[in-house]
Amino acid sequence: AETLACLIYVPVDVIKERIQVQHSTDSFQYKGGWDALVKISKTEGLRGIYKGYGATLASFGPFSALYFVFYEKFKLWSRIYLQQRSAPSDEQVVLPFPWIVLSSASAGAVASFVTSPLDMAKLRLQIQRGAQSGGENATSYRGVVDALTAAWQGGGYRGLFRGAGARVLHFVPATTVTMTSYETCRGFFQKSLE
Repeated sequence: AETLACLIYVPVDVIKERIQVQHSTDSFQYKGGWDALVKISKTEGLRGIYKGYGATLASFGPFSALYFVFYEKFKLWSRIYLQQRSAPSDEQVVLPFPWIVLSSASAGAVASFVTSPLDMAKLRLQIQRGAQSGGENATSYRGVVDALTAAWQGGGYRGLFRGAGARVLHFVPATTVTMTSYETCRGFFQKSLE
C-alpha cells in the first residue's frame, strides 16, 4: 500500500519541498505547484518528479513498522498498568480514551524521531536539482547512503537528526488523530454488531 501511495505522494512532496526551499536569488523560480511540476518535468524529466522515491519508501516503511510495534507495545504496557491498579480479574482492561491518545502520541514521537535521519536523506534527495536545471542548489547525492554520509560528515549525530524535533511535532498530532479515530470507530462498530 505504501508503495502505491508514494506514486502520488512523492511528486507532491518534491514540488512542495522545492517551493519551500527556493530563494528569491535562485535563477530558477517556481510560481506555484503547477509551474513547479511543468518546470521539473521539462528540465529533469520523470526522474526529477520521482526524485527520492526509494528514499521515501526507505523512510516511511520503517516509520510505519516501528509506529505499529511501539503503538501495540504502549497499549499493552498501559493495559498492564491499569490492570495492576484495578481489582484483579480475568477480564482484559479496555483502554480508556486518554490512554489511547497517550499510546498513539508516544508511538508517533518515538517512531518519527528514530526514522528522522532517513527522512532527512529523503528531503536532501528530493530538493536537489539536476545540474541541467540551472539552480543554485545543484548538490548531487547518489542515494540515501550518500545523503546520510554527508549529513554525518557535516555534523555527526546532530547532522543526522537535524529537524527531528519538527518531524516529531508533525507526526505526533497526525498519528494521534488517526489512531484515536480508528480506535473510536472500531469500538463503535464492535458495540453495534454485538
